Amino acid sequence: MPFLIVYTFVKVSWLRLPLAAYAAFCYFDPAVDNGIGRRVEWVRELGIWRYVNAYFPVRIVLEEKLDPSLSYIFGVSPHGILCFSGQVVMGSKKSGLDKALPGLTLHPAALHYALTLPLFGAYLLSIGSVSSSRRSIRQCLARGKGHSVGIVIGGAKESLHTNRGSRKLILKNRKGFVREAIMAGAPLVPTYLFGENDIFFQVEHPLLRRLQGWLQSKMMFALPVFYGRFGIIPRRTPLTAVFGSPIFVQKNPNPTYDEINRVHEEYIRQLDRLYSRFKPVYDPDGDDLVIA
Repeated sequence: MPFLIVYTFVKVSWLRLPLAAYAAFCYFDPAVDNGIGRRVEWVRELGIWRYVNAYFPVRIVLEEKLDPSLSYIFGVSPHGILCFSGQVVMGSKKSGLDKALPGLTLHPAALHYALTLPLFGAYLLSIGSVSSSRRSIRQCLARGKGHSVGIVIGGAKESLHTNRGSRKLILKNRKGFVREAIMAGAPLVPTYLFGENDIFFQVEHPLLRRLQGWLQSKMMFALPVFYGRFGIIPRRTPLTAVFGSPIFVQKNPNPTYDEINRVHEEYIRQLDRLYSRFKPVYDPDGDDLVIA
């Protein structure tokens, strides 16, 4: 969609001024970093979401009910190619997540620059996304009253390890979400999206991987080469979002490294337990979980 804006700007001279003004608004939009975004309920209720959820289909599984008076950090894995499950499960009302987590408002965290892109950024904001910056996450959790953040921990780097059957997570050195949870006193909820890595096939080649790795290190996002059904249509694979039991932490505005490491190790243990418990049901042919 941003490329369409650029093409129109170049080709249609009389639209250049309004497009430039719109791009400037997107870049400076206060909703990008205010910790709550610009959630638009009619977008989350669009009829197309019903067909998207039925296409895969999408299921929600909770190990236990969550207290709606608390704010949580949901650690979401895996990232997948386009973090498709995150959009469908957390962004759509048709997934059933709002009914499964009554009283909670779950905001998917997205890269700051993605939220400033014309059209695409507006879409992300409309489904409830907030910036993944520290400031935005802290503002969201500070609101209390069930406002929670869903963070796809592996990020762009993990997307390069996405392929059918692969269950490799980039998690071993990702500890920022744990620090934020301790600082806010927010329980951590391990969340695994079964089926996310099977939606698309990724083209793999040593030279391509070197280029992708370089781009990811310089630009903070990856450019996986992938395909699905008839090109870019996602494969029809059941998507099951499993939410584990919360890991309660003691609030500490200045957590120590030892404290962060201890909670991080517990989070990995609980995520591995969650995957091992539900793998025979929802992913019997998948590989064992690998934490890298």
